[in-house]
Amino acid sequence: MLKVTLTILALLVFPIHASDTISKDRLTSMLAEAEDYLSVKPSKSLEILSRPNDLSLLSESQFFRWHITLIRASLSLNNLSIMENSIKALITHKSATEFEHRIVPILSSIGIWLRKSGYLKQAKLTLVCALKHNQIEGNKVKLLTSIAIVSRHLNQNEYAINTYNIAKSIAENENISSSLATIENNLGVLALENDKVTKAEQHFRSALAQHQKNSNRSGNIISGINLLQAFLIQNKQLGYQRLSPSITRLTKAFPNASRQGTLFWLNTVFEIRQGVKLTDRVKAQLVKSFNNISDQKLQFSLNKHFADELNISINLANETSQESLPPLWLNQITQCDWKKLKTFKLENSK
Repeated sequence: MLKVTLTILALLVFPIHASDTISKDRLTSMLAEAEDYLSVKPSKSLEILSRPNDLSLLSESQFFRWHITLIRASLSLNNLSIMENSIKALITHKSATEFEHRIVPILSSIGIWLRKSGYLKQAKLTLVCALKHNQIEGNKVKLLTSIAIVSRHLNQNEYAINTYNIAKSIAENENISSSLATIENNLGVLALENDKVTKAEQHFRSALAQHQKNSNRSGNIISGINLLQAFLIQNKQLGYQRLSPSITRLTKAFPNASRQGTLFWLNTVFEIRQGVKLTDRVKAQLVKSFNNISDQKLQFSLNKHFADELNISINLANETSQESLPPLWLNQITQCDWKKLKTFKLENSK
């Protein structure tokens, strides 16, 4: 009897909050589910992790996993505002041990956000900082690839190609097929921009085959759209006709306005070549879709090859990086010595 009484008293003094226990379990389950969906359906991951929740119930490790997964899902869907919010959330914990453990993916995410937001020079410095902290060959390949992408946007094409080749060599040695597919695609983009369309097609075919083998839906869409563009430039109608249905189906199911806008342009060009009449409504949609395309160099390419054929006039300014100061939160990352990073040379990464 005394034992039962003491137990009841203990429950009164230290009540069990069932809702807290359920919430912790639910959040843990949601996180695991979002991580599972990330590579196959990032829109589902974004939906799961964007719901209002009390993240203070998570452990420190889970909190970082939550926001890093949210950042990766947002990146796939080109949602920069959600990316930035999660980056800010992680930076508020910059003194945590977990921040140090995850410094490379955090800096990588920040570098990509800066690039997509137009802060190209700062993006490159941030990615280089991540490279200097990195100890894993697989991450090294991804970081070199990101640095090469920024270099392309800075019109440093020779530097970009050199960086891609270094990354490709490591990926081949380590048998990192997913990274090899990305590198092949990006080398194709550079070849296409330099009017080496046949070479670009070869890169895109290789990238698409590897993305399909790895069941990488996002990569499949990107390399597929790029290959469709190469087909159109060469007027390879049969190749376009065979590939277009599957890529169109995947792209429509993938909520990324930039990729959907690109594909709409390509499919419209193909339809016109098949004799379909271009209406004013379609022309208006072409202009709207064009403005949704996030990559300005891609805009230049589409305008160059297809605008006249579509009877559309688009004025494009030269691509420039943001001249204004980057977000103040960037300077809070004390793990990067910004002054020393400006003297970094690619050879130092070997």
